[in-house]
Amino acid sequence: MTEEEVAMEMEAVEAVYGDEAVIVDSYPPHLHLHIKPRTAEISSQQFVEAVVRIQAGPKYPDEPPQISLIESKGLDEQRQKLLMGFVQEKASELSSSLMLVALCEQ
Repeated sequence: MTEEEVAMEMEAVEAVYGDEAVIVDSYPPHLHLHIKPRTAEISSQQFVEAVVRIQAGPKYPDEPPQISLIESKGLDEQRQKLLMGFVQEKASELSSSLMLVALCEQ
């Protein structure tokens, strides 16, 4: 994978997520994604949100990025682990391919 391909992938993340994605570094990719339910009008769900850090190393995408939760609101420890587990499992499945958009979707 070339640095140019990774840069195009980062642009795609920015295009899809706009202000919800904060690009810390474009290569190797490092971003913070602010996630919250798209159903904010449902009062029981609007207090749940999280900021996920996706940080790739120089061997990305052959080596999946590190994924961690920077902060969360309304998620107990069990749900945090479940969320991180889902995203890390997806990263393993997609090893060796550009995966940032897919991880953000997950």
